[in-house]
Amino acid sequence: MTDFSNQQVKIVKKLFAHPPASTGFGMPEKFLLQFIFFEALIRLIGRYYRERTGQKKKIISHESLNIDVVRRSFAHFGISVADERLGLLLDSNRSLRNIKSARNLRNGLAHHWKFEDVKEVTRRYDEIFSALKDVIDVIKVRVDCAKK
Repeated sequence: MTDFSNQQVKIVKKLFAHPPASTGFGMPEKFLLQFIFFEALIRLIGRYYRERTGQKKKIISHESLNIDVVRRSFAHFGISVADERLGLLLDSNRSLRNIKSARNLRNGLAHHWKFEDVKEVTRRYDEIFSALKDVIDVIKVRVDCAKK
């Protein structure tokens, strides 16, 4: 396990200082905003992981949401999240109706506003939103415990 650098802590804390507001939105919109926030966090941690391990930076403009990369990034920084939670959120193989991952639901909402995905998010909101919040909270605790 590696600690975040002081600069990394400062940047992640800035992100946490401005979480998305969810007041006045419906469940699908709240989910979408929370997932985007979650996505920003894990992409940032993935970038820090690659920098720390000396991996060559990708030419693409964003970090991977690949579940295995996220697991390695989290393990590197001592962020402990149950595999079931990450699977529920990021597993691209969970693409069947009523078991879709949050990532697949986000794609359906963000790119096409698919009615069936809106219904599924509404039906599974508590489960999915709880998983997002739990992972975000674990990251926050880990950053708060890191160097100040």
